[in-house]
Amino acid sequence: MASTVNAGARLDRLPISSFHYRIFWLIGAGMFFDGYDLYVGASVLGAAVQTKFAVLAQVPQFISWTFVGMTIGAVIAGFLGDKYGRRFTYQFNWWSLAWRPSLPRPLRTWIG
Repeated sequence: MASTVNAGARLDRLPISSFHYRIFWLIGAGMFFDGYDLYVGASVLGAAVQTKFAVLAQVPQFISWTFVGMTIGAVIAGFLGDKYGRRFTYQFNWWSLAWRPSLPRPLRTWIG
């Protein structure tokens, strides 16, 4: 015997809590950084074409490969999060991004 559950009406009656505001802020921050990435990419590509560092045919390839890279990274992070936990995966992502800028610098004062 199957019974139906109307969870939508109950969810509509629940008050908005700090959990909801936290989720709103996290989604908003993700959208901000995603948009910022596109904005910076567009300005850098314009400057690269103007200085003849890139040709106009390379601009769509750069944008496409950027999204392919983000998709692959999201899939890998999802699998790592399922296997090792979200906290470990988040910390691993930050660690893997944080040490790379320090590789080519000859002195501490070179970066900042």
